[in-house]
Amino acid sequence: MAARYFSAFDLYGKSFGNNISKEKFKGIFRKYDRIVFIGAMGIAVRYLAPVLRDKREDPAVAVIDPTGRYVISVLSGHLGGANDFTVELAKKIGAVPVITTASDHLGYTSIDLFAKENHYVIADMKKMKEVAAAMVAGEPVYFYSEKKPRPDYPHLVEAKSAEEAETKKGVVVSYDARELTQGLQLIPKVLHLGIGSKKGTKVEDLTALVEKTFVENGWDMRAISTAHTIDIKRNEESIKSFCENLKIPLKDYDANTLSEKEDRCGGSDFVKKTVGVKSVSCPAALMGGDNLLVEKVSSSGLTLSVTEEKD
Repeated sequence: MAARYFSAFDLYGKSFGNNISKEKFKGIFRKYDRIVFIGAMGIAVRYLAPVLRDKREDPAVAVIDPTGRYVISVLSGHLGGANDFTVELAKKIGAVPVITTASDHLGYTSIDLFAKENHYVIADMKKMKEVAAAMVAGEPVYFYSEKKPRPDYPHLVEAKSAEEAETKKGVVVSYDARELTQGLQLIPKVLHLGIGSKKGTKVEDLTALVEKTFVENGWDMRAISTAHTIDIKRNEESIKSFCENLKIPLKDYDANTLSEKEDRCGGSDFVKKTVGVKSVSCPAALMGGDNLLVEKVSSSGLTLSVTEEKD
């Protein structure tokens, strides 16, 4: 078994003096983004069966037959990227790629691949599978979105509203906090947080401030793309921990860079004299998105601003 990258990978097996039992394979499975089995498909299946968890988390897995004639995409073809990896690997070794996912053969973009390509969060995997099954069957799929991208599916029906798409068990693209009884919601990760902080603030207070702001505006927190702050606060524990908990990146900027955005924000001369820019959270948020949704809210020594990416 080889994994992760072509130029830097780890090798496991009897030939390398590093054999892995099925019992120890779980650690290998969780360690890598890409795994390649060289051998019979049945052996790969027996290793994989006990450790499979969720297609959103499982790594891409491909199998190369013992003669090197075929590379077969086995697991996480779309979300994990196994299909593309299989094609790439087959080209490198002069083999035939074998892809079995239905959408690739029927000639349309699957709903999970569409979500991945556009950085949308799949709100409910069960409902995603229902939509995917309808697409495989060639049924009409109602679709509503205020965003530009559309799935490349020949039987897509443009819904006039989110409510119509939901009624038809279709797809709604929205970062509003919704509880769809029918249909699938895809949540675009287009909201950016600008965060300012006094020294020694608590992650619990920051989390509460963000949650309160999102509840008041009716937004889903899974729509958060990135947090932004000033460079002197990059190691503030509350901000770092908050980003780690939500698994979102944190970007920081020097005062001169933030000052280029401060004309769109309020602020104070005192803050300017202290950190070099009139305010931190608002200019920081504008580094990620141009549409200012929340200029500034504050609590417990923290300030928060929210912006949205434009299409």
